[in-house]
Amino acid sequence: MSTLTIQRLEIFRAIYENGSLTQAASELKLAQPTVSKHISNFQRTLGFDLFVNEKGRLRPTVEADALYQECKDMFDQLEHIDQSVQSLRRGSEQILRVMIVVPGAQLRLFSDAIRAVRDRWPDINLIVSVGGRDTQIWKLRRGEIDLGIGTPKLPHPDIESVVLTTLRMVGIMPITHELATQKKVSVSDFGKYPSILPSESTLYGKLILRTLEHVGVVPDTRISADAPSQLPLLVDSLECLSILDMITAFHPPKDAAIKVLPLDVSMDYNVCVNRIQGRVLTPQAEFLIEKLREGLSQEKHRMERQL
Repeated sequence: MSTLTIQRLEIFRAIYENGSLTQAASELKLAQPTVSKHISNFQRTLGFDLFVNEKGRLRPTVEADALYQECKDMFDQLEHIDQSVQSLRRGSEQILRVMIVVPGAQLRLFSDAIRAVRDRWPDINLIVSVGGRDTQIWKLRRGEIDLGIGTPKLPHPDIESVVLTTLRMVGIMPITHELATQKKVSVSDFGKYPSILPSESTLYGKLILRTLEHVGVVPDTRISADAPSQLPLLVDSLECLSILDMITAFHPPKDAAIKVLPLDVSMDYNVCVNRIQGRVLTPQAEFLIEKLREGLSQEKHRMERQL
């Protein structure tokens, strides 16, 4: 008989993460003597200790650390299976859990797609959250969300990314800027004029900085911004140049008097929907994706005509 069973590994995980038999038993809804007996039998079968009692806390041994790291992906998968079982238990209840990570202006397009889903399935329970790229990966793998929307392709083998549309980065400046009468913005201008660029931590910050570096431009950056939706106001008030995603640029705050111009180099970005590889989507999820694709396509054509 195998020494590794799901029950033994789950008890091991609970003790490892809690550092206490009592807390582990509470989490697993088992009696403490039962947990203690199982972990003792497991250690005896393995032939080495997993925990050392230090002042009432159970400290993992080196062997326990190694075993936990080996099993970490399996624990995530078990959590995902548990979430799926709970969904099946709910039966006919329609639930769609979506996480978005998009510039502020894209929220309007997302809201339109959500409204279309609600119109078709009035009883659906839609759970919408906002989170960064790493949070999307974590929640998708744990089965806590069905779709992640708004990022470029997520770098994980378990996750499938489908491109909804490809858009351009554009240049923005105050309407009174001396470059505002041009037909295009040269990226070389970012080495000559003060600029405010999205920081590397933002959704497209790395793309912008990598492209400028590739063409040998060192931007005259006095300020970087972690909130791209606020860049139009900053650009207007500080009389700077910036590079911004097309949707946010064409939907600035009302008080921002800016000019939007194409760049003289290609700087494209993808808006994707992400899901667990091979997982079958519900009709509601498929419908939401299609509505998002339609909305983004219409908005893209409208914006392209303005450039």
